[in-house]
Amino acid sequence: MQAVARALSMGLFALLSLFLIVFGVFYATVDNMLFFHAAAVPEEMRAGLLPLYLALMKLIGGAAAALGALCLFVTFGPLRNRAPFAATALALAIAAPVLVAAYVAESLAAQAGAPTSWHLMGVIIAVVCVAYLAHIIGARRQWAESDIRLPFEADAVRNQR
Repeated sequence: MQAVARALSMGLFALLSLFLIVFGVFYATVDNMLFFHAAAVPEEMRAGLLPLYLALMKLIGGAAAALGALCLFVTFGPLRNRAPFAATALALAIAAPVLVAAYVAESLAAQAGAPTSWHLMGVIIAVVCVAYLAHIIGARRQWAESDIRLPFEADAVRNQR
């Protein structure tokens, strides 16, 4: 069970990392406004905003691809080698920008009536949660044999060790 959970955790973190890389490359290489971004900008302003938009897309895309590459490294380096808190670092590194993006998208949608992809962001967050939970299940024996303590363990459980 624990080996399967560890493999699931690594596989899901790897898929999330690859998603960030693909997403980043896609965003960095657009040459026009994406339809859901264009919906938030009045038609008469699009041409004037396009250079700034493309620069920001390259910035966001480059950052997402770099984050994905770093997460892939952490998945197959520290996480695979059972480094303490590697899964926590991965989960936070992936979830934080996705949650910020979801907040920004929903705020923009409320102001401009633009469509959002919060469903996709919700799926990403759910996969992060499953990957992290699988890591916890897969690492129970490792924690039991070490001095690492789980944050949610009761003092009584800690004292039994």
